[in-house]
Amino acid sequence: MLFLLLVDSPQDADFLSDLYQTYYRLLYGQALCVLRNAQDAEDAVSTAMIRLTSKIDVLRSLPCNKLEAYLVITVKNTAINAYRQRKRRVARSAGTVEDLQVSDPGTSPEHQVFSSLGVERVKNAIRALPQREQQALMMRYFQQLTDDEIARDLGLKPVSVRALISRGRARLAEILMQGGDADGQT
Repeated sequence: MLFLLLVDSPQDADFLSDLYQTYYRLLYGQALCVLRNAQDAEDAVSTAMIRLTSKIDVLRSLPCNKLEAYLVITVKNTAINAYRQRKRRVARSAGTVEDLQVSDPGTSPEHQVFSSLGVERVKNAIRALPQREQQALMMRYFQQLTDDEIARDLGLKPVSVRALISRGRARLAEILMQGGDADGQT
């Protein structure tokens, strides 16, 4: 029930806690029907509750029967989004297994060390970026989220996310260019 940490007032925390305890089994069951995985279903319910923390006023204004339907729809949509994300990640990673194999089995250990140093340089360069650009790049390239998903998580519009990623990539290239070429050093 980490979502309770996001709520400002104790009354709102009590209200959300009561909702969670009252409807958890129903919401969990809906998420489990979509995701077919217990842990993923629990995550979907938690994610939905986190999203609902910003809609407490709407939740309070709904009559009981509509409140239940609203909660179920929210959890179902969250579970569907999680399913789609998982499906996209599996599809993207399926083609990358061949990319991970060494093209030349005779590659020297020295080359492998320089390659790992290059990865460390990129990680350090990403850490040097402003926080928002860092988050956007990590979400795009490591979590493989879409512009819409990143926009939703960062509270931005998709066009702003694209601009943020573009600026981040430009700064990242600039940082890497200033730092020199690790592979070219001997």
